[in-house]
Amino acid sequence: MPPLIHHSISTRLAVLLSSLIFVTACSIPEESLLSNTVHAAHSGSEPTLASNIEYDIELGESPWPGEEAATLAITKNIEQAIKSRYMDNLPALRHVHTKAHGCVLADFQVNKALRDEHQHGVFQPGAHYKAWIRFSNGSSDPTAEDKEGDGRGMAIKLMGVPGEKLLTDENHTQDFLMINHPVFFINDPQKYLSFIQARNSSSLLARLSALLSLGVEGSIIAAKISGKKTGNPLYLRYWSMVPYQLGSGANRRAMKYSAKPCTQMDNTLPSVKWQDPNYLRAAMQQHLSTNDACFEFMLQTRDTSTPASAALSVEMSTSEWEENVAPFFKVATITIPKQDFDKPAQHKFCENLSYTPWHSVSEHRPLGGVNRIRKVVYSSIASLRRSMNAITPAEPTGIEFFKPD
Repeated sequence: MPPLIHHSISTRLAVLLSSLIFVTACSIPEESLLSNTVHAAHSGSEPTLASNIEYDIELGESPWPGEEAATLAITKNIEQAIKSRYMDNLPALRHVHTKAHGCVLADFQVNKALRDEHQHGVFQPGAHYKAWIRFSNGSSDPTAEDKEGDGRGMAIKLMGVPGEKLLTDENHTQDFLMINHPVFFINDPQKYLSFIQARNSSSLLARLSALLSLGVEGSIIAAKISGKKTGNPLYLRYWSMVPYQLGSGANRRAMKYSAKPCTQMDNTLPSVKWQDPNYLRAAMQQHLSTNDACFEFMLQTRDTSTPASAALSVEMSTSEWEENVAPFFKVATITIPKQDFDKPAQHKFCENLSYTPWHSVSEHRPLGGVNRIRKVVYSSIASLRRSMNAITPAEPTGIEFFKPD
């Protein structure tokens, strides 16, 4: 595929935004779109769409106006974009977060001592999981130079996770998806649909005006994300941006999560690196050739017994949960041991992995409109990509081994 042609700063930002909405989307099994039931955590959740998607009313979920129709239209637009981009240039790559800097094997060690409110799902005291972690640029352009501003992704797949899962294609995994910014730039499915329709228009004027559909708040957030530059993905902090459930029954809460380096590292941008369009992969290689990498995995939860915390929104993804209201607590340590990850076979393996927030136990069910859109869109575009590439997905185990070429 030829590289995307960026006509202006506005156009580059529009391209980035169209990719960021579905962070780290990739292949998951095809499901009957909008006919699946997202099982509610409590009898207080009531189905309100003909699709039988349910909402946890008590945790603050509610449908957006025209959500179902907008979701289907968004899906169709993205499917058309994938076909146009890759039909004559296989393999079909991820729609977004297309360029990986590295896919590494890691250890996810849950703290031996946890607050009672955090002991749910995978967060059991002392629990240990192997993990495949994929670091990426947010853009849909696989040839984009790393010096360009972009959102950077960290997608974690835990393996050996017990319990029934929300999706049935993987029975032993739990995925956590993040980028290096604490909030999203959009809430309303209708606004996003207007944005991608303008972006895909044949009119240059319409494409350049696509940002107007985001409004002032969304445009400011998007500009911040699109301007981010970094020296090494291993030295960044990442956030879930959107909420998830923690626990089940009457004691369940809404949570967000984040991962930050265990030690603050020098993340400046040496000028020599700008000569390499793939310098972020090289930076990861250099670090992991001699040293481990470490992240603290943290949760913040909403406490509905206090007015300020109870006011934190599940549906308004543009709103940050301020840490002075909902502080983060460390619940696990991620260790990425030194390793040689830059192997063609390992890269191919990672490209066929499936990351989705709906690879989850019920105790960590995705919440909010953005996550509901993700479920439908990921299923559709993943099925399309898998069909185009003749891929038979296999659930990873953490014992995979790849010989260097």
